[in-house]
Parts: sequence; structure tokens; C-alpha cells
Amino acid sequence: MIRNLSSIFASMEDCCNHAAQMSIIAYALLELAADKFLQRLFPELEQAACAFTTAVTEGDPERIELLLTRLYTFLHCAGQNYSEAEQKLLQQYGGYYCYAAGLSPLLYARDFVRPQTISADLGAGNGLQGLLLQRLYPHHKTIQIELSRTLIETGRLFQRILGIGQQRVEWIHADLAETPFDRADFIYLYRPARPQGSGIELYRSIAGRLSECPGPLVVFSVADCLGKFLDARFTVFYSDGHLTCYRKERK
Repeated sequence: MIRNLSSIFASMEDCCNHAAQMSIIAYALLELAADKFLQRLFPELEQAACAFTTAVTEGDPERIELLLTRLYTFLHCAGQNYSEAEQKLLQQYGGYYCYAAGLSPLLYARDFVRPQTISADLGAGNGLQGLLLQRLYPHHKTIQIELSRTLIETGRLFQRILGIGQQRVEWIHADLAETPFDRADFIYLYRPARPQGSGIELYRSIAGRLSECPGPLVVFSVADCLGKFLDARFTVFYSDGHLTCYRKERK
């Protein structure tokens, strides 16, 4: 395992303000990439990890950042597979397959995920984002809601390799439109469907259920399509064109 990643990221202009967090993420990704069973499942994984570690050894900041992002993206999409019934439902909503949402939402979540937080990822894929959130900011529970059973199986494997306790992650194999998430106080979603046709009804359904959540709520929406369906109690407190963050006070 590479040593002193924090000092490496601290010297990189784009990462210096988040050096400790970037180090935690990099170590977690390398733990996954070093697992022999995962390497057999995903033959290109070892190569992606080796390319990143070589870049670190060579000390090229741009290449380090590029190859860390590539390793993250590869793992984020690992295990992508849908049964015929799951594909049909996904297509009905105009849903997207697995796209990596990037590291910046994880870094920005630092001030909003506390030890008592219950987070929920709506359309979690293999759950890598929620698992990294647990690694960065250990908290009470992460609820991972995903339509693909295969992706959930991959996510459970990731969880075991990363040593995250079973009680801290709940996996729910279900249709997002019909799944409650009112226990959560931190919601994460990355544009689960196209904002047209049945996708509009999905966003409307999510927004309605968010409104019914009884306590204060923070919502991180990547490539936001949710905002216009939220009621007036939700206010934007951050937006950078990629991530839009909402806050709702107690119902």
C-alpha cells in the first residue's frame, strides 16, 4: 500500500484543501483493487490500480488525479447488470445506468454527515458512493436503494472488503418510486432518470416523499432535476453547476 498519500495530495493544487479526505478515498479504492476475488471478477481492475500507483511514484500531479478518478469510475460501475424485469422498469422511467457522480460531493458532505446521521442513496448502484461516505465520515447508517440485484451483490462484496460493519449499511432491492426513505436525514441522488415522461413522475414522487420526512433534511442532488418539484420549504444553500444542495427544516 502506498504510504503518505495525505502529503502527496496536500501538495496538489486541486486537492490540497481536502488532502486527508482524498487520502482516505484513495486507500479505500486501493483496498478494493487489491482484492484477488474482485480482480478475478473484473480483470481490468488490477491494471487501473497499478497505473494509479505508478503515477504516485512518478509524482505527476495531473496524472495522479486523472488515474485516481479513472480507478474510482471503474469501481463505481463494477457489477453493472440488470435482469430483464429490472431493465424493463428502468426503461419505463427513462432511467440511467451507472454513472460515476464524482468525488466532489463526497468532499463537500463533510459538514453535513455526523455520527448520528442516517444517509440514503436513492439509486445507489453498487453503493460505492455510500460506502466511501461511511469511510470518510463514519455514521449511524447508510441506506442503499437500488433496482439491480447484481449491483447490490457487488456492493455487499465491497462492504465486506472495506470492513464496514453490517449494521452500518442497509441494502434495499426495490423500485425507487415505491420505497420509503423517511428515516434518513441526509439524501444523496444522482439524476436517477431523464426528466421527461415517466421520469417526471418519479421526481415528483421523490419530492413528495422528501416533503413528508418529519425531521430536518439535507439533500445532495447531482446533475439536479429535483429542484422544481420540491416545495417552498426546501432552500438551496449550495450549487456549483454539478452539485445542488437543499435544506429543509423540521416538518
